[in-house]
Amino acid sequence: RLRQLSYGDIPWLSRLYAQPQVRQFQLDDCPTRFIDVAALVAWVNQIYARHRGLGIWRADSMGGEFIGTFSLMPVQATGEVEIGARLTAQAWGRWYAIEGGRLLCRQAFAVLGLPALAAYHHPENEVVARVLERLGFRETGACEYAGKAARRFELAAADWGVSEAAAAQA
Repeated sequence: RLRQLSYGDIPWLSRLYAQPQVRQFQLDDCPTRFIDVAALVAWVNQIYARHRGLGIWRADSMGGEFIGTFSLMPVQATGEVEIGARLTAQAWGRWYAIEGGRLLCRQAFAVLGLPALAAYHHPENEVVARVLERLGFRETGACEYAGKAARRFELAAADWGVSEAAAAQA
């Protein structure tokens, strides 16, 4: 289940961002102090208002367990939209990244009509590369993201339609 972030999510987000396993491969800084997480929630609420259908969403399991966040965020410098996820270490290996990624792709392409999505990840995080490939993304090469070395992936709307149809038949 995905829903918009609220100030009530600050403790959950602070704990998520403080997990060393989560921080290890992040390309950008994860705030952990209350005031910094509150500023993040305020900023994301501005994104919801300015960019219909984009933002960062709190993710809970069907049983109500907090598992992390999923995002579709505008990239200011390029005009593209970036897909992302930050999951608690306890949620890893439980297929949440695949299911959440499919929901985000459906939102981006079927609902918002975006032409493509971008994704960036730490070069040493092979798990993310496999998740992105499973969603239909193709690697476009090495790049810099938030001042750090990264790998960039892209998924065009037309390619998503093909991979979505194949997944439905599998």
